[in-house]
Amino acid sequence: MQLFFERIRRQSVAALVFAAAGLALLLPAVAIAEPARYGSPDKPPFNERYPSGSIHSVDYADEVLAEADKERTIIEDQYIDEQRGCYKKFFVSSCLEDAKERNRVAVKQVRDVEVEANAYKRQAKADDRDKALAEQRAKDEQDVARRAKEQQERDAAAVRKIRESTVKEQQVKDRERQTEGQADLRVKSHEAQLRKTEAEEAAKAPQRSANERAYKEKVKEAEAHRKDVEEKKAEKARERAAKQQQAPAAAGQTPATPETAQPK
Repeated sequence: MQLFFERIRRQSVAALVFAAAGLALLLPAVAIAEPARYGSPDKPPFNERYPSGSIHSVDYADEVLAEADKERTIIEDQYIDEQRGCYKKFFVSSCLEDAKERNRVAVKQVRDVEVEANAYKRQAKADDRDKALAEQRAKDEQDVARRAKEQQERDAAAVRKIRESTVKEQQVKDRERQTEGQADLRVKSHEAQLRKTEAEEAAKAPQRSANERAYKEKVKEAEAHRKDVEEKKAEKARERAAKQQQAPAAAGQTPATPETAQPK
């Protein structure tokens, strides 16, 4: 019986030694085979691709944020794949912890770049808002100055109009004083001018009548001349028709009458 237990003890010790030897062989392999980092393959880490201070415009910030979204998707897919692979290994917990740490580092690198890009966009938006406010303030100040100047010009114009009106009123009063007692003279002068005009018109009346009679005579003569010309034309037409009727018949043909002589 004692020999039996001794044999069991020796077999157990041998098994432990064999397991220890296998573990000793496995640990160096695990230490040497360092897993690849997370992120786009064949590219530097995300925070090295977009170092701090490299974002110089809003458009570039938007481009960086779009690349960050793609990088997050790649990192998430890699983390899921590595988690699945850990369950096939001997040290599952240690493998999952390492994968989690690599995922944390990769995500932080992306997040740091995103924070800077978003901060740049917020600052650019604030700068644009401040610039717009400054421009609006400058415009308001210009409008206030312009309105004040226009008001001063209107006030000055009103003062000038009052002065000009006062001067004109004084001039009218001066003219009225100067022309007092001359109204009758103007009326008499006007009446004299009317009488002169009537006398001139009366003197021209006989000449107008003579001109009218001469015009009527010319019209009458022109009408008589027209009728004489028409009568002469009609007489010549009758003479031509008579000559055509008196022409001898040729080749047994009946002398042509005015109606048959017309060409067809």
